[in-house]
Amino acid sequence: MLPLSVASFGANRLVRTVAHRIRMRTLLLVGAGLVTALSVLLWADHHALWEILIGILDFGAGMGMTYTAMPALIARSVADTELGSAVSFNQVLHTVGDSFGSAVTGAVLAANLAPDLLPTESGIRLALAVGAIGCAAVFAALLVNYVKSRLPAPTSEPADASVSRG
Repeated sequence: MLPLSVASFGANRLVRTVAHRIRMRTLLLVGAGLVTALSVLLWADHHALWEILIGILDFGAGMGMTYTAMPALIARSVADTELGSAVSFNQVLHTVGDSFGSAVTGAVLAANLAPDLLPTESGIRLALAVGAIGCAAVFAALLVNYVKSRLPAPTSEPADASVSRG
């Protein structure tokens, strides 16, 4: 947990430093992309301790970016009178998501125990796959939203403008 915590704290400070140059929506997307990329890499290769530590360090950086960007985006999007409720609801969703992810991971590992009661390699790989797929789904949704918000709004012509006048 130490590499995750250190990287998350560092990313939090970095986001605050660069937020005046890079949009929070972009930082949220970058953080989610980093979490997704590292989830996939850990799924693919997690045999050496250094691989796991580097993966967790980078995962923490992505997590720190997203956990910093999201409340800032919420603060910019809601009325001042609703800010406390909106940020609190965001925190509740984080807690529920963390609990759900932990429960699913625990269930997958418990269903794949070796005779010595340790998780099997296939169980670990499956748990990492479930996490990576979940991260990829969230990243894909954020990416679609990001692209849609960057597209110019369609301009509509007045109804009679398409009728040719001759």
